[in-house]
Amino acid sequence: MIPAIRRPIAAVGHGIIVYGRVAMLGRFRFPFQTIVGRMWLMALMMTLITSIIGMIVYYAAISLQLIDLKRDMPLQARAEIDYLVTHGQMHSSRFYEIYDRYGWTSLRVEHIPAVLFIILMSTGIGGLMAMVVARRISRPVIAVAQAAAQAAAGDRSVRVDSSGASIEVAQLIDSFNALVGEVETYERERQLLTAGVAHELRTPLTILKGRLHGIEDGIIDPAVGEASRLLQQVEHLLTLVNDLDTLARANMRQLPLDRRQVDVGEVMRRVVADIRPVVALRGVTFSEQYQPAPVMADPVRLAQVFTNIVANAIKHAPNDCLVTLDLRVNDGKAIASITDEGPGFAEDRRDMLFTPFWRDEANRHAGRPGIGLGLALAARLVEDHGGRISAHNRQDRSGACFVVELPLAP
Repeated sequence: MIPAIRRPIAAVGHGIIVYGRVAMLGRFRFPFQTIVGRMWLMALMMTLITSIIGMIVYYAAISLQLIDLKRDMPLQARAEIDYLVTHGQMHSSRFYEIYDRYGWTSLRVEHIPAVLFIILMSTGIGGLMAMVVARRISRPVIAVAQAAAQAAAGDRSVRVDSSGASIEVAQLIDSFNALVGEVETYERERQLLTAGVAHELRTPLTILKGRLHGIEDGIIDPAVGEASRLLQQVEHLLTLVNDLDTLARANMRQLPLDRRQVDVGEVMRRVVADIRPVVALRGVTFSEQYQPAPVMADPVRLAQVFTNIVANAIKHAPNDCLVTLDLRVNDGKAIASITDEGPGFAEDRRDMLFTPFWRDEANRHAGRPGIGLGLALAARLVEDHGGRISAHNRQDRSGACFVVELPLAP
């Protein structure tokens, strides 16, 4: 190999080895550790490798040309070339004169600086283009890193715009936004859960404490129905604790389910039969239409789902209203809908309907009963059965409709 080629190759190789050894120490932050730096380094390496390979191929072609030249040229010229090669005068002017005489051209020593200049220019231009591209690539990545730092500091509302990013980086940004959204939802639900539990426990405990103090001080006569009133508060606490336990187990997929083949319509009929006497005085009536829909489900938990949804519909409906229950089969699923004639819900609050302890402000001001666990528990139980639950307002805004979808039994 010609020394003019060997030296730059050795220098590049030595530089790579030194850079690698120093970078492995981990004590310094080199520019090449950034995307921009690595893109520039890649452009440099590709330019050098391409140039070196080109020069090697070029000089290999010259060697083949020299063989062909010697075969076709006169004996006197061939002998003179052998003499020049033997005495190390391959780069002498006489050598190139013989070469040029027979129509061949080659890269002469005086041309090497021009070649090196072209290599440097190519490296600079390639590196500049690589830096521009790398900055465009790294900008959304840097934005994700900054947003992650904000989220870690407590700002759960931070989002990153994925417009203009590459497909891979856009997927990263979308995954990050989804993750932060899940964390924000979890944080909101946790706050609602904490506040809701505290509120629901405080009321019965305060009543129990006050009445027990009254009995202890002799202000309240324990013989006049007091035990039943205290027991009522204890039962309220027990119901709350049981619902919370069921919700927690359902969220962790640890709720035992006694699955068997049941007809969804029969479960809905029993739920309505149990509720009808309770709401008869309010004039609430039911319209029922069921198709046969066998599913694999826990009948007790499935009844709990429809009891919670129907109770929610009745709670928001006015007196003398109609609650419609419909069950049909479509596309391998049992689709049950419960429609009321209440005020419906705000569209921007749709995602909050199934959040534990969430209650609309209108319900709070109206003094409607409930603690905000019924729909949340129904949603988790439906999901545990492999189904989904959704809600929408009626088109005429005359009530809300809750839809439960469950896979049919095979």
